[in-house]
Amino acid sequence: DTSILPICKDSLGWMFNKLDMNYDLLLDPSEISAIYLDKYEPCVKTLFNSCDSFKDGKLSNNEWCYCFQKPGGLPCQNEMNRIQKLSRGKSLLGKF
Repeated sequence: DTSILPICKDSLGWMFNKLDMNYDLLLDPSEISAIYLDKYEPCVKTLFNSCDSFKDGKLSNNEWCYCFQKPGGLPCQNEMNRIQKLSRGKSLLGKF
């Protein structure tokens, strides 16, 4: 049934299918966290907040695809940029 396939093309659809470890056609936080390493950990929460339009704690394939194709940019990159801007004004302790 092609109606349940993601609306996204190429690598986005492929990534959704690879991350969906329990094959329920939904991504939960544990499945999403597999794509982020420690330095990207702040992005996981932001990803859900900005992509989970149904606010059910899971991302459908359409939510996933739409989120990464928004004109406003990628949610994780936007969050990392925000964090970097906030940390620029703070001085670091110690000698570097």
